[in-house]
Amino acid sequence: MIALADVAIVVSDARASARWWERVLGFASHTIGGTGHAILVGPPGERLVLHLCEGFAPLDPGDTGIAFITDDLPTLVRRMAKHRVRFPTPPKKESWGSMAKFEDPDGNVFWLLEVPTAMVRATLKLRAAPRTSPRVRRSTPRRARRKV
Repeated sequence: MIALADVAIVVSDARASARWWERVLGFASHTIGGTGHAILVGPPGERLVLHLCEGFAPLDPGDTGIAFITDDLPTLVRRMAKHRVRFPTPPKKESWGSMAKFEDPDGNVFWLLEVPTAMVRATLKLRAAPRTSPRVRRSTPRRARRKV
């Protein structure tokens, strides 16, 4: 089995960037390794996450080509604007729908696309199921077979 895991985004301070994603968009943050080797962020339950890479490559701000979908672009943009998020491409209507582009604190640009609610719901169904504690399997000892 194989699955997409993450998309690397070069940032100047991974911990500060994770706090920004949590505060502005309500993303969940996960740290892998005791020293914080990998800091990952994404919408709660999302399978594909952003890997905030600090110190592995020089900052290269600009368009990441990474898009997020929403069924209510105006509300999301207002929420982000309250956090003083910069929109290099403000919300606008296109022939195919509405879109905007926003920047993280390091100048990485991400897309916001407004799609029908049914598409957002279908995408949410593809997310990882919430983790629950594994069931304990009780096995009964097998009886020794009698030799005949």
